[in-house]
Amino acid sequence: MKAHKLICLCLSLLTLASCSGVSSSSTSNETLSNSSNTELLNTKAIVVYFSATSHTKNVATTISDYINSPIYELEPVNEYTSSDLNYSNQNSRVVLEHNDPSRHVELVTTSFEHFSEATYIFLGAPVWWQELSWVVEDFVKNNDFSSKTIIPFATSASSGFTTTKLQGYTTNATWLEPQRFSSSASTSTITSWIDNLGIDVK
Repeated sequence: MKAHKLICLCLSLLTLASCSGVSSSSTSNETLSNSSNTELLNTKAIVVYFSATSHTKNVATTISDYINSPIYELEPVNEYTSSDLNYSNQNSRVVLEHNDPSRHVELVTTSFEHFSEATYIFLGAPVWWQELSWVVEDFVKNNDFSSKTIIPFATSASSGFTTTKLQGYTTNATWLEPQRFSSSASTSTITSWIDNLGIDVK
């Protein structure tokens, strides 16, 4: 009887050891997989954007996917509604902000992981009155762009834009020429632009 109990106990211990081994192996593999995904991420560049509609977001996502970089969205604390974006209404939010020299759009955050290690910053937004939307201003003001290269891009039906005002908020930063995309820009158009920048962002 004692021998029978001893055999059962041994078998139970072997079963527990086997299950424990599988669990440990599974956890290790999962950790390794997550670690590998992080290591594969290209942090030489990051993409930061504000999108009033989906157009700028689509371009930003295409850039991020192509160079395999982190991507971050600038989110106003007070989100813009469709009526806020009615440029033909003199009392709409964007018109009132445009006419107000002391305007300020508070963002949920202006601090993003991988910013400090990135050499290149793709900065995108819609074109508002021939400028990159002022929603991005706090991000530019609140970060140190020293020795970084800023690559501005925007979406617009037809208007080009300038970054002169934004450049005044940075010190020792390099600004590349602004790039405007149509709201329906193709993936090939966007990736060709990246390839022709003359810098190594991939």
